[in-house]
Amino acid sequence: MTSDSREVRVGDVMLAYPVGNERQWSDNRQYITAGLKLGAALVLYEPNNLEKILNKAELEQVLHDPRCIAFENLAEESGYLAAYWNSHPSQSMKMIGVTGTNGKTTVTQWIAQALESKFKKTAVMGTLGAGLLGQLESTGFTTPDASRTQALLKSIQLQGAELVAMEVSSHALDQARVNGVEFDTVIVTNLTQDHLDYHGNMAEYAEAKKKILDVPSVNNFIINADDDFGQLCLQELGKKISPEVSVWAYATQAEKLLSLPCYSSGKIKKILAENIQAATEGMVFDLLIDGQSFGNLQTQLIGVFNVSNSLAVLATLITNNYSELEAVKTIKELKPIAGRMELVRGKAIHAPMALVDFAHTPDALEQALKALRPIAEKRAGDLWCVFGCGGDRDNSKRPLMGRIAQRWADHVMVTSDNPRSEDPEKIIADILSECETLEKIQKNSDRATAILQVIRQARQQDVVLVAGKGHEEVQEILGKRHAFSDQLHLQLAMGGAAI
Repeated sequence: MTSDSREVRVGDVMLAYPVGNERQWSDNRQYITAGLKLGAALVLYEPNNLEKILNKAELEQVLHDPRCIAFENLAEESGYLAAYWNSHPSQSMKMIGVTGTNGKTTVTQWIAQALESKFKKTAVMGTLGAGLLGQLESTGFTTPDASRTQALLKSIQLQGAELVAMEVSSHALDQARVNGVEFDTVIVTNLTQDHLDYHGNMAEYAEAKKKILDVPSVNNFIINADDDFGQLCLQELGKKISPEVSVWAYATQAEKLLSLPCYSSGKIKKILAENIQAATEGMVFDLLIDGQSFGNLQTQLIGVFNVSNSLAVLATLITNNYSELEAVKTIKELKPIAGRMELVRGKAIHAPMALVDFAHTPDALEQALKALRPIAEKRAGDLWCVFGCGGDRDNSKRPLMGRIAQRWADHVMVTSDNPRSEDPEKIIADILSECETLEKIQKNSDRATAILQVIRQARQQDVVLVAGKGHEEVQEILGKRHAFSDQLHLQLAMGGAAI
């Protein structure tokens, strides 16, 4: 079963329906006849406005071919059909869904790593790929379409996985890609500006994300109470939650937990990290779980946002039968994920401290720089930021990210991210359009040269953040994908990889 006509093989079922909105719309019904030529045994299609998509001859063929069956509201129902087709794989695995603008990849990877000791095999689906932990294969999507999602879950199940930590994007929620996935636990990390090229505004973006609260199978909700959207989610859950469902609120600001709603069936369980301090290569904080102190934790994580992410993982462990002490011990051992505040070391003795992070939204960039600012100060060095913005995406965030970089970094290098079909110089101009302290800003549209330039200028005590691409190993320019790794280019600039 597939909705990609290019994947149709003889005997397959093809699902054909439109998805999206007036800003971004796709409709694979135009490829129904192509699917039939490739040997589709059955095509289920959305009949609404079909005559606007197909020419007269194609429309006649679809309407009279016995292999084609009209199916109203197919976009919403495709997930349930695909789940049935694949024998409901999510029913036999523990499913943990993570949504939010930032933190999804880190949280899902940490959950899969941490829960390996309790489950025979764990798996991940998300930005880094899908599959058993350590054996991920790229899908090209954070959350693939409904039929692909269910097929991947089936494959993961057949490989023996007992738990899947899955990133759930706003596009997936808006387009019903996860209908039919029976989540046991749902985590909401945050909501900050991103994907407005699709959603249009923050209100629509929030409405899409909020759909995850209505998944019927959920037994545990874990929500970031520091975040305004998280507070909204907690308020809604407080009104409708049933006694058998647990709700966890985690925070790094004690006042955010004081106003949480209580409801007749019990109170929201709370996790708080306070007295957070940055060490040279990690964070230290005091931990309270439902008011009980668990002392001072020394972690290997960088940034308050990673402390917050670790609290989400902590709550997940407790809901999966870890004792509080077991969970705390596991949190202390968490390590950064590839491309997420990843420390990159080179052979050069006098090289600066260099990190790669996926930060590609205003909030993520600000949080990453704010996390590194005290580390640079402890080293008596400057903070450098190398970043760009993606082409053919929300351009309203470009000047925001420019202002954030100039505010929090001592030196800024604006370069290319994935320019796609846009002129890199135009993107850079958009980023700089509202910057005021231009004397601290350099620009170079060649990302490799920009990284080399910065490393050559930075001192040993300085900290360099290369933001935006994280784990990615390609750069998209004018329709072509070129091999590119921030980590590799940093290592080259610093004399090669440290042994």
